[in-house]
Amino acid sequence: MNLLDILAHLPTIETERLLLRKITLNDASDMFEYASNPEVSQYTMWSTHTSLEDTKYFLRSLTKMYKRRELVDWGIVHKTEKKFIGTCGFVEWSMTHSRAEIGYALSRSYWGEGYMSEAVNAVIEFGFREMLLNRIMARCEVNNIASARVMEKVGMQLEGILRQHLFVKDRYWDIKLYSILREEFFENIVE
Repeated sequence: MNLLDILAHLPTIETERLLLRKITLNDASDMFEYASNPEVSQYTMWSTHTSLEDTKYFLRSLTKMYKRRELVDWGIVHKTEKKFIGTCGFVEWSMTHSRAEIGYALSRSYWGEGYMSEAVNAVIEFGFREMLLNRIMARCEVNNIASARVMEKVGMQLEGILRQHLFVKDRYWDIKLYSILREEFFENIVE
């Protein structure tokens, strides 16, 4: 499979408790349920969804991105509950440099149970095995302790703080930058 085909035909990834799959318009109500929560969107680049129409608009744009073979998130589905609970995927990919950046969001109802670490770990493994990446990074606002904890749990290392790196929601954000290298990831996997 051509690397760009990966984006057009995003494969489903199964973990112990989750299914990571293409996002569809049928996910609108579940996505709105968490995207309308200001706690969830507090440290995201996107604004809190104020209506189901906001969510549907966003989902329609994702569908177009799949068709154009652009980077798009996987939807995270809780296998037992069969509920769409978040997103995880690559937000930037440099084929030339074999590196990518990962991003994610999770429903408040599922925080603190290891779901995001499980999803992020699966996406990182996909990046190293299928996209042939050498480096995967992730960033979070310095006060986003839960996101930093996810990065640390999956083996990422803090590289530093990018001071006033982004201007989001009317203020400059200091950003923590984490990364993991291919060799580090596979050193920690027991085949």
